[in-house]
Amino acid sequence: MTGLLDRLTDETRGLHKEIESEGEGLLRAISVPAYRRYLSRWYGFVSPLERALGVVPGLPRVIDPRRLRKHQLLGHDLQALHLKQPDIDALPTCSVPVFIDVRDGIGWAWVVERATLDHPNLFRRLANAIPGDIAFASTYLKCYAGAVGEMWRSFGQSLEAASTSVADSDRIVNAARVAYRHFRRWRHSLDGISPSHAEPLASIGSP
Repeated sequence: MTGLLDRLTDETRGLHKEIESEGEGLLRAISVPAYRRYLSRWYGFVSPLERALGVVPGLPRVIDPRRLRKHQLLGHDLQALHLKQPDIDALPTCSVPVFIDVRDGIGWAWVVERATLDHPNLFRRLANAIPGDIAFASTYLKCYAGAVGEMWRSFGQSLEAASTSVADSDRIVNAARVAYRHFRRWRHSLDGISPSHAEPLASIGSP
C-alpha cells in the first residue's frame, strides 16, 4: 500500500466498525430479505455520494469516473431481487455535502472504496447460502471481481495524486473521518437511533 493508504487505514481504524457492521449483520442471518436490506442501505448512501462526487471540479483527473457507478450496480441488484424501479427511487437516501475540493471528495470516496475489500468474502458466503439469488444479484459485490487488490492499489495512486503536501493529506484524512461519522448517523437514522456523539458537518472542509 502507499503511504497515504496506510495512514488513512491507521487513523480511521476505530471507525471501520461503522461499515463492517453492515456486512456482519448480513452474515449473522443470511436471507434474501436481509441481503435486500443490505443493498438498500448501501444504495441510500452510495447513490447520493457518487452523484455529489461526479460534479467535483477536477476529480476526474485523479479518480477514474467509472469508479463512481456503484449506485448503478446496486440498483441492478435490487431489481434482480424483485424491487421495482419506483421502489428503488423511493428508498431513503443519505444527505451528503456539496464538495468543492478534490481532497474532500476523495476522502469520502475512500470510505466506499475500502468497503470493497470485504466484497469477495461476502460474495462467497452469500453464494453458499443463497446461490440462486446471488447469481443474478451480485454485480455490486463483484464490481472489482478478480482485481480487488489491483483496484485498491490504483486508488492509492489516486490518493497520492490528490495529495501534494502534508496539509493535503491531513485534509483527506479528516474528510474520511467525517464520512465515517456521517455514515454512522445515516445508519442510526434508519434504525431510529439518535447518536450521542457525532462530528458536525461544518468540519468537512477543515484541513
